[in-house]
Amino acid sequence: MADSVPQMPQSYLNECIAAINSQIQLQLYATYIYLSMAYFCNQEEVALGFFALFFLRQSQKWMERTEVLFHLLTERRGSLTLGRIADQDRHNWMDGLMAMECAFHLEKTLNQSLLQLYQLASNQGDTYLCNLLKRHFLQQQVEVLKEMGGYLTNLRQMGAPENRLAEYLFDKLTLADSTKED
Repeated sequence: MADSVPQMPQSYLNECIAAINSQIQLQLYATYIYLSMAYFCNQEEVALGFFALFFLRQSQKWMERTEVLFHLLTERRGSLTLGRIADQDRHNWMDGLMAMECAFHLEKTLNQSLLQLYQLASNQGDTYLCNLLKRHFLQQQVEVLKEMGGYLTNLRQMGAPENRLAEYLFDKLTLADSTKED
């Protein structure tokens, strides 16, 4: 790693550090949003405990991935620039389906940002960063987008959100089974 960094142009290193900081900020925002979704679903009047657990695990995964980027900044002797985490757009989701839809769109945004970071690294021949993104981020994004897309399809086919029983059954059967696998 130490050999690859000095060979890269300073302009790329600066652009790379800025892009990593931007990714960190987005991932911290995702962590925050997922915590909010978990709290919403865990409320007594919503009672979607496995939705809550799913969102809590997503929050934890994004925090772990953020730590990977923190370490990369340290290795590259870059500075960490933490800004204010933007307020979420919605403080209360109407139901589990709406929360899952928002989560799916959040994951698509995160994926696009990661692909842009990968493209930046690839254009400059930064194989270390490309490999790190492949190993810790990109494949996981494919999997979670596929998983959430399937969840959304199932919820809609079951009649959510009009049929409140659909979310309850999805929570108790589908999401309960998926948490056993983790």
